[in-house]
Amino acid sequence: MTSRLVALGSLLVVASTARAEVLRVSADPPLSGERFADALRSYVDGAEVTLASPAGGAEPTPGEVAVHLLSAEGREAEVQMVDGEETILARLPGAQRTEDLYRAAALKVQALLQRRAPTSGGTRPAGALAERLAPPQAEADRLWLDAGFALLLPSNGLAREGLRLATALLLGRRFRLGLGTYLEAPQTTNPQGIKVSAWEIPLSLSLGFAWHQGRWQGWLDAVGQAALRRISAEAAGVVSSSDTALSPRAGGALGLGVGLGAGWRVEARVALLAALADTRYRVDGQVVWPAARALVLLELGLAYGVR
Repeated sequence: MTSRLVALGSLLVVASTARAEVLRVSADPPLSGERFADALRSYVDGAEVTLASPAGGAEPTPGEVAVHLLSAEGREAEVQMVDGEETILARLPGAQRTEDLYRAAALKVQALLQRRAPTSGGTRPAGALAERLAPPQAEADRLWLDAGFALLLPSNGLAREGLRLATALLLGRRFRLGLGTYLEAPQTTNPQGIKVSAWEIPLSLSLGFAWHQGRWQGWLDAVGQAALRRISAEAAGVVSSSDTALSPRAGGALGLGVGLGAGWRVEARVALLAALADTRYRVDGQVVWPAARALVLLELGLAYGVR
């Protein structure tokens, strides 16, 4: 299995180096061409990756490179790339997990393509190229820390601004678990001569799915919030009163991120949350703080990834 994955990775590398528009990917069972193609899409930019039959099929057409991953005897895997009359062979060490092997083969393809790209003057190395792949690179950044500006727009009541502080842990290649909070300034209002002040500290828990990966990323998040809120009211002739309550919210969010290099990424997100429990605050029967049925959050910030 390892040998086939490596062979497929090498073929993809040759394709990119040749500046091919299409990489036609195949793999011998039990290796998965689809899983290897997904790894290539993540690591090899600027190439269209298509799937071919496990046997590899016909010779590649102009502008197309055939990449095939095959099993080899022993504990190694081989990747073969065919670009016209040119064949490139790369070997990967065995004793790797399947996912590590797909990633290692994709990285090998990327390296070979980058090596071939600078060759100019119409000359490219032909024949067979055999080399061993170094141990697979470390997993991408698993923990992200981010801070940013948030604008909170309730369906009823005062809009407010806050500083968002959060962290996110990647779970595999497609999922992430996030935990965050919002630091908001206290709010005051003066309905009919009654001074009302309020503050809250929302805590947020989210589970996200990456629907797009690459130079930019797209996320869909299921979000739950628990906001600790305190409201106080005072006025002449009215006994001062205060109340502390917990306001739960739930909803979803759409996020986009663009890498800036060196572990940094700028992110934008919009979320819509429904208030599961929120009540009006009254003083002497008068509503001085309304209840909100929903909350819209607009967020923009910077994230930094660490391993």
